[in-house]
Amino acid sequence: MRREQIEQWIAEGYNVLEHKKPKVVQGDIWEYLNSHDGHGTDVYALSELAKCADHELHQIELRKYAQEYGQLGEKQFLRNEAIRMKSFDKYEAFLRLFYPNSVEKEVEEAKFLAERVRQVSKAEMEQWVTANHINVLLSDLNCLDEDAILTGMVIPSEEVVSYTDGGLQDTMDCHLTPMEFFSHADAAVYWIDSKIKS
Repeated sequence: MRREQIEQWIAEGYNVLEHKKPKVVQGDIWEYLNSHDGHGTDVYALSELAKCADHELHQIELRKYAQEYGQLGEKQFLRNEAIRMKSFDKYEAFLRLFYPNSVEKEVEEAKFLAERVRQVSKAEMEQWVTANHINVLLSDLNCLDEDAILTGMVIPSEEVVSYTDGGLQDTMDCHLTPMEFFSHADAAVYWIDSKIKS
């Protein structure tokens, strides 16, 4: 979640962010938000998010993963950030605290993956999927999270449905078809692991 994106949604007339998707709520948005409060829902007033600094938005995202999956969610979020930013200090510190027996292995794997991960435009992403005949995308975080790292997979067509069932609802390790992904995700850029799994 980034301030520029929030400001763009507000300019387009949206007033609420619900499950990472902007929407227009008619009437009293505070009443709408209060009706969702305490139900474990991911609903925010865009006007309030626009007041947050980038590090505060980052903490909201981190808390969401930690609440949903505990330490594992926090670990996955910090791993993702380390790989994308090629900055491993926070991830390593977290591992030393909670996973001391696997620090070196985990950091080494993250650094290795960081060399393959790159940011691409939507057109480049579509071209990458088509050129490599990718029929399943694996997302490390929620597939609608604009910071998610996507891995392309080529699997037998008869197995695609079993791999992708419910992928849009998963918070981590989401499997979905490229068609599902592109019909729900609309970011300007995406993060991909250039190695295709088969």
